[in-house]
Amino acid sequence: MNNNPIELAQHSIHHVHELIHRVFTDTDGSGAATIAPLMDAFAKDFSMVATSGVTVDRAQVEQLFRRNVGGGPGLEIVISDLHTVWQEGETIALSYTETHRQGENVTSRVSVAILRVQADRVEWQYLHETAFTPTNG
Repeated sequence: MNNNPIELAQHSIHHVHELIHRVFTDTDGSGAATIAPLMDAFAKDFSMVATSGVTVDRAQVEQLFRRNVGGGPGLEIVISDLHTVWQEGETIALSYTETHRQGENVTSRVSVAILRVQADRVEWQYLHETAFTPTNG
């Protein structure tokens, strides 16, 4: 991987969702152990607006992961339409579509993540998720 800040930020979007998938599916028994490296991606003052419209902080996000280890057997997470919407210095805002499939249940959201990209780490500062229903056509 090179040191292009946008590419590093985009990689982090995919990597964090791979870790989230591992926590929720716990297919190999590593779900609980994955929480620490997953939480390392989030800034100490990280916050997010969930699809419900509720703002949650880093500690609440961690509690959600701990409560749901293995709670999503068969879950698939697909990231698409990932693109940069803004950059200033080491701070980048990315937008992406996140689709969850579990059996016949499909949910989608558009997310905007604000990440700080430094030479040795990408740190999630903020995330805003908006649920939507995909349309065909």
